[in-house]
Amino acid sequence: MQNRVRSSVFNGRFDKLHSSMDSCLASRTSYLENQVCLFGPERYEPRYAYPLIVWLHSCGSAEQELASVMPSLSLQNYTSCAPRGTVACQEGSGLFRWGSSSASTAIAEEVVFDAIEIANREFSVAPDRIFLAGFGGGGTMAWRLGLRYPKTFAGVVSICGGFPLEQCPLSNYASARDLPTLWLYGAESRKCGIQQVCEALPVLHSASLSVDIRQYPCHDELLTNMLSDVNGWMMERVTNQPSITEPSEEVSFSRN
Repeated sequence: MQNRVRSSVFNGRFDKLHSSMDSCLASRTSYLENQVCLFGPERYEPRYAYPLIVWLHSCGSAEQELASVMPSLSLQNYTSCAPRGTVACQEGSGLFRWGSSSASTAIAEEVVFDAIEIANREFSVAPDRIFLAGFGGGGTMAWRLGLRYPKTFAGVVSICGGFPLEQCPLSNYASARDLPTLWLYGAESRKCGIQQVCEALPVLHSASLSVDIRQYPCHDELLTNMLSDVNGWMMERVTNQPSITEPSEEVSFSRN
């Protein structure tokens, strides 16, 4: 597809935004220093309790991916934070992923909740409007943590992230039934495509989960119109009003 926007990890977009926006901050108050990226809304109003997006980056990326995501999602509606993946792809590469073992999931839990704590210290956050979202491997981890702690999150968004079928993801299914979830996938994806979605559907149905599933004509990619749709879906839950969005051009954002 045309007009591909490269990840901020590679193109220096984060550095540019960091120097031009006072609201783009780095953590200084936790052992996770330099491992959590924070992003604040334009015209930040400290007396308003903002929704918080916790973004879990794709595999082979890093927490700075957030700076490329938010301009296409929204620069005004949310505060946001992005913790670094728990497993290094290659020593010294600066690129990370989310592990799939029980131990990796336990570490990811700690990292995510610490990131939320950091965001609460820097911003005014509505505690009942915390959304967990991710792309690729980050989307799969969003599934895991959201289903495990459904009362913590106002909603979960998985973009091109396969539904986890191992480690008993539905052990807390009674509470997870009330968790709004948005699952976006590429029709031509090999990692999270039509086949993977069809395999997960019986599990989702048997657990009576509330899942909004949307298909896009792409591979394992994050498109700008996907992020626009995510914004509309989240704002519906923030305002309790149907979202009205203008049709957007499909632009490829990055490849997982």
